[in-house]
Amino acid sequence: MDKYFLLSERGATVKNEIYAGIITFLAMSYILAVNPAILGSIDGIDKGAIFTATALSSAIATFIMGAFSKYPIMLAPGMSMNGFFKAILLGGGLSLLWNEALLAIFLSGCIYLVLSLTPARKVMIEAIPEDLKLGIAVGLGLFVSFLGFKNAGIIVSNPIILVSLGDVYNPQVFIALCSIFIAIACLVRDMKLATVIAFISSIILSLLSDHFLGSDLISLPTAIFSAPPSLAPTFGAIFDLSQFSLPKLSDLLFLVIIFFIVDFFDGLSTIIGVGRDAGIIGKDGKVPNAKSALVADAGGTMIGAVLGTTSITAYSESAVASSIGAKTGLSAITVAVLFLIAMFLFPVFSIFTVAIVSPALVIIGIYMMKNLAGIQWHKKESAIPVFFIMVFSLLTFSPANGMAMGFISYCFVMLVQGDGKKVHPIIYALALLFITYLALS
Repeated sequence: MDKYFLLSERGATVKNEIYAGIITFLAMSYILAVNPAILGSIDGIDKGAIFTATALSSAIATFIMGAFSKYPIMLAPGMSMNGFFKAILLGGGLSLLWNEALLAIFLSGCIYLVLSLTPARKVMIEAIPEDLKLGIAVGLGLFVSFLGFKNAGIIVSNPIILVSLGDVYNPQVFIALCSIFIAIACLVRDMKLATVIAFISSIILSLLSDHFLGSDLISLPTAIFSAPPSLAPTFGAIFDLSQFSLPKLSDLLFLVIIFFIVDFFDGLSTIIGVGRDAGIIGKDGKVPNAKSALVADAGGTMIGAVLGTTSITAYSESAVASSIGAKTGLSAITVAVLFLIAMFLFPVFSIFTVAIVSPALVIIGIYMMKNLAGIQWHKKESAIPVFFIMVFSLLTFSPANGMAMGFISYCFVMLVQGDGKKVHPIIYALALLFITYLALS
């Protein structure tokens, strides 16, 4: 074990790796409640099946990452992408059914996998400007936060001014606000389990409200353990093309591009960030086992789509593990085992509603705002596209529209200021695809 996981070489111990894995699992276990709550609220998708798909795909992908890339990096369905997935299906902008949209995620994972196995990944990494990558992350963060506020009832629609503040006297809204500020307090005090503590406080406050105010916010489970819910409603649903038609092809291809770009660069940034923090990536910037790490990320997305959930990605909560000394894949394998055990705890995680998990979305948005600091705002070719990404992602309730306007405006700015030759052909191709998408939609 010592030789395989490079424990002595990296200055790690089995005890600390397992401890770091347990703490990190607790920090990211909210996904077992949030993902089923979000995706399970879409017509035709079974909440229990999503729970099992979430736990199983996270376990498999995290095990692959730990066993083969030997990184202390954990994977699970991406928080921004599940909200985006729900929005595109319920927003009416696309004609795809939920299983057809999952097929787009599977195909994006296939492209990701091919790039990970070939030198083409370097071309893709270098083609998209760093500021655009950061802007996409910020746009997703704004969207996810807005979705959280909306689901909690903190922000509601208004026919005159579009949106306004919800009824703060409503127990659901008040509890959500309290939970958000509790999580913020944990963040400020550098507590590792901010989201989990927010969940617990939300449950306690909901139970108190139900008892003293007569509200009906939460239903306690009749049992703690149970057999994992069946995967039958979602397993392999992506291969059901009985209702797919040629007019849907443009929507499918567009989603493939969107999910690939977000998943590829989100996973890459987390792998590099955690790798540096753990001391695996040296000052020379070389990423050991980069191919294995990216393959685990891409393979996880493909596995997740087949099981029935959205894109699997490297979790930023992996930084919790590296911050307490995790340096090898043993901590990731610990998390994988805990995800498998969690499959038998569905009654506990099923009590979470969309409103209860909403504070987690807001906190994820806050995490993603840190990318603003790395953007070169003094450069017009950075400031203008990022501005468009942020504004359109939020105000059109679609990160896809934000990304489209970002790429289009970047090419436009570069051409106008005489730097068109500096733009990679891939960016021009993507901009044309985005123009076609906006025209067709």
